[in-house]
Amino acid sequence: MEDLLKQYTENYFNKVEVGYRLPPELKLEEFWEKLLAYRKQNAKVVPLKDQKENNFWYVMPNSLFKKLHEIDSYGRDSLYSMVKKEIENELIRESLIEEAFYSSVIEGAFSTLKRARELVAKKDTPKNNSEQMILNNFNSMRFILENQQREFSHELILELHKITTDKTLEDQHYAGRYRDDWVYITDTQGQIVYTPPAADKIPEAMQRLIDWIRIEKEEEFIHPIIKAAILHFYFVYLHPFFDGNGRTARALFYFYLIKNQYDFFKYFSISAIVNKNRGKYYKAIKDVEDYDSDLTYFLVYMVEAILRAIAEVKSKIAEHYQRDFYLARIREEKVPLNSRQEKLMRKVFLWKEKEIEIKKYQEVFGVVYQTARADLLDLVEKNLLKKTKKGKKFVFTLNFEF
Repeated sequence: MEDLLKQYTENYFNKVEVGYRLPPELKLEEFWEKLLAYRKQNAKVVPLKDQKENNFWYVMPNSLFKKLHEIDSYGRDSLYSMVKKEIENELIRESLIEEAFYSSVIEGAFSTLKRARELVAKKDTPKNNSEQMILNNFNSMRFILENQQREFSHELILELHKITTDKTLEDQHYAGRYRDDWVYITDTQGQIVYTPPAADKIPEAMQRLIDWIRIEKEEEFIHPIIKAAILHFYFVYLHPFFDGNGRTARALFYFYLIKNQYDFFKYFSISAIVNKNRGKYYKAIKDVEDYDSDLTYFLVYMVEAILRAIAEVKSKIAEHYQRDFYLARIREEKVPLNSRQEKLMRKVFLWKEKEIEIKKYQEVFGVVYQTARADLLDLVEKNLLKKTKKGKKFVFTLNFEF
């Protein structure tokens, strides 16, 4: 029995998941009661209350310690400190745009990453609510980088929310103001799936959160990533605003980590990872609510999401260096390129497929078919691209043997 209790604490399954794996001779209800007691016996209690006035708590299994160590090791990786300033600026700008875009998409915005880049680069006026959400999120992330030395406070939270919800609320009066009425979380069918605390509970609960976040020397060390994840969860749990809670929570998650010297978080977007499997994100939140306010489910999810994001950004850094080496070779060989071709060679390296069709070239550079075809065939002639056929279309891919 002891071995099973350890096993299902190290691999942090919920009750249903344990039931699928439990030996048939054991009764789930009896085992779950013992497992819950075992987990609580090894738990750390957080001074934040659920709606039943019970404290939230969490467990730190060895698997979670190991993943936190991995994150810290990646953060100290010399790869980050050696990134060229030009590449660093590109990565930070792209991560801010991705975070702005995907954080909006998670909350129901409809747009494209290309349009998000246009809103930022060209300073276009947003055409609809979705585009306004994206631009607001970009501004809120920029606000965080510019204000990372500020104290965590009501004023900071309200100011951040005001930026995040600018021109997107039905009643703009509530931008930067805590809600003063009930709010209900519904599913796609309009059914209520969660009712956050009453509005009169919000000021006290938020003050408790702020006081806990601002504690500099706790009796027992809490890893900054654990604390940031709990901040994220509890903010969503309280739902202190009528709208914009998820976006503000994710922005505060970044603020807390960057403020606590986790500078490498500037390079990647957590929301991009969350968006790839939103079901797991919402499941982790619901597991906390369903299983005695046990935060471990959400902590495990967030730590794994961070590791996936780090893996992606390391790959991006490698791609940027590969691109710069490739472009340097082109300059050394004195290969003549027009301005469109130069821009393409910079862009295509950072595309997932590393390829382009004539039609896409027309769209990207605003040229007619003949010009696009001539440019691409010229790059093939110069050995920079390879031409292959997919179905009825010609596809031009990078020639890494140049």
